[in-house]
Amino acid sequence: MALKDGSKLTLNITTYANTEKKDAKVEAFNQEVMAGKVKPTSNYDMAFTIKKKALINADEYAIGYNVGGVDYFSYVVCKNDTIYSCRNRGIVTAGTADNPIGYGVQGIQTLPMRAKINDTLPSFEDFSFLFPSTTDVTLKKAVFLGYEKQSSTSEFGYFVDTQTGQSGFGAYSKTPAAKKVYKMIDVKAKQTVQVSSHSIQGVNCIVTGEEELTISGVKYRAYIIESESWTKSNINISYESADEDLNKAEEEAHKKIGKQIEKFNVRRKFTNKLGYVVMYSKQWVVPQLGGGVKTISYDVNGGISTIMTVTKLE
Repeated sequence: MALKDGSKLTLNITTYANTEKKDAKVEAFNQEVMAGKVKPTSNYDMAFTIKKKALINADEYAIGYNVGGVDYFSYVVCKNDTIYSCRNRGIVTAGTADNPIGYGVQGIQTLPMRAKINDTLPSFEDFSFLFPSTTDVTLKKAVFLGYEKQSSTSEFGYFVDTQTGQSGFGAYSKTPAAKKVYKMIDVKAKQTVQVSSHSIQGVNCIVTGEEELTISGVKYRAYIIESESWTKSNINISYESADEDLNKAEEEAHKKIGKQIEKFNVRRKFTNKLGYVVMYSKQWVVPQLGGGVKTISYDVNGGISTIMTVTKLE
């Protein structure tokens, strides 16, 4: 060997820093979007019709739009100095009304008619779920058949006698432990998947500024709110077969994989420590017009994904 008593071995270690400035690139992209230098993926208008209804000590405004001949409504109720904004009233159907695949309930946003900078506004929650779906699947089960004796081999080197505990260096006989032998068999089963979602809207919602906006020739005072939207999806998978132990093993395996994915997402900052995907938005709220008249939404990397602006009021 080239190694000698008293030799010195030198190991060189070279490291590299990731010089990519992701935040700077995202900020540059956002500035180009706001300057109109980035071509939008889509750009279209939606026309809404307002219907006012008097309630007891309050006014309700139904804000409707038509898609494919079907009318959809969101609602704003103004009572005293508070606005209650409801994107959908009652149970929200996933899929068609005749053939729903699930339901959801959307929370109500509460906005003050008057707000000042650094005010904190309340959050609200959304819940949704899909009906369980069941599929016929085939599971694999390992059935123990017995032991298979292993052949002895002649070896040379360091050894420990497993019978006496004696150790030494030289020639010895090595006999591996008997090998367990299994056979894989098919087991018919039914797999049931349940999907649900929980969102918290308006997390860390703070009034950060004020701005005067002009819509259809009329000036309005808007207060600017910045907030986060937290969303988490839950997937539960269960099995039903003649083998209860196999059912439990498959369910535990899916749970283990799910936990590994959650840890990976947190480590890579795809989600926060509670497992929620965090999205950011900035909204200009004009209480006299029922709420937000301009909203900038950001993707998980902080890049602008959508800009919605009220351009006309007749």
